[in-house]
Amino acid sequence: MLFWVLCAVLTAAVLYAVTRPLSAPALSPADDGDAASDIAVYRDQLQELDADRARGLLADAEAEGARVEISRRLLAIARTSGAGHPGRSLAGSTRVRRALFASAAVLVPVLSLALYLANGSPGLPGQPYAARAAVPVEKARIDSLVAQVEARLRDHPEDGEGWDVIAPVYLRQGRFTESAQAYQRAIRLLGETPRRLAGFGEATVFAGNGIVTEEARRAFEKLAQIEPGQPAPRFWLALAKEQDGDLAGALEGYRKLAADAPREADWRPAVDERITMLTKRIGGSRVPAGTGPTADDMAAAEKLAPADRAAMVEQMVEGLARRLEVNAQDLAGWQRLLRAYAVLGRKDKAANALERARRAFATDGASRAALDDLARSLGLDS
Repeated sequence: MLFWVLCAVLTAAVLYAVTRPLSAPALSPADDGDAASDIAVYRDQLQELDADRARGLLADAEAEGARVEISRRLLAIARTSGAGHPGRSLAGSTRVRRALFASAAVLVPVLSLALYLANGSPGLPGQPYAARAAVPVEKARIDSLVAQVEARLRDHPEDGEGWDVIAPVYLRQGRFTESAQAYQRAIRLLGETPRRLAGFGEATVFAGNGIVTEEARRAFEKLAQIEPGQPAPRFWLALAKEQDGDLAGALEGYRKLAADAPREADWRPAVDERITMLTKRIGGSRVPAGTGPTADDMAAAEKLAPADRAAMVEQMVEGLARRLEVNAQDLAGWQRLLRAYAVLGRKDKAANALERARRAFATDGASRAALDDLARSLGLDS
């Protein structure tokens, strides 16, 4: 409410400043009479000047100078009083002033309100100075630069350099989905480089809540071929195997990575932790190596202790299920998941997974036929 009161006060002040000249008093009839008398006097002086010049009392040069001076005074009086405009009247002048005042009083606030409602933000919450001052200067500057780049990319979406610049900024800001999309466009427009492949892979993994999707896997595989000594793609590829249920393959990848890692590497403790965890799980359960939970894996799990069997099965099956939620175009993965659910007797989950797999391959007749054959063999269609 206080804001609108202040707006009203400011509007009144502006109107006063604009219309103050219009409030000057109009020329009175007395003023008109004085001006007319002065004009008559100057005209008489011009006539006397002509008479004195005709009698030879004034030289031509003196007479011309006096004429110029009298004419200048006469014109000044005429401009001040409005003489020479017989249609002008006091009543007409007053009406014009009132019309101008009323127009200014109405149009100024109306136009101001219309412009504010069209271009302003009346519903925007307040931004106290204390809150704005708490924002670091560097962050405010980065946000401003990001907004400028985004505006340019909206007008020039094929600017590969722009996408290449903003992609790592999105990644640092935690905007992982936008970062992955920006890296993808930069790669399409400018080509693949180790930096772009690494950024795209990491942004995709983070956007998928830590799941190494098929797209991220391909990016890391290319990066590992270009720069075999880089530890990051090797770690992500080992994690992808772990998520697929290939615990032995993941353990091998982690061990090779740890063997090549410098002792002072800050990421080495994380790798050692994964090695320790997988070693315990594989050693305790003697899980056969493979690329995921197959029917044979589930049958072998039946020979384990109940706690070990439950832990092994839960990790393998749920890890594969999470991966398929991100990458639904993995036919072999769906087949492994269906077999695992069937062996475990989870018909409800198997039916749900079968329905999702069929939706994923709705336009792929060969894949749908393979899923239907598997469903019939597992008794899921009955």
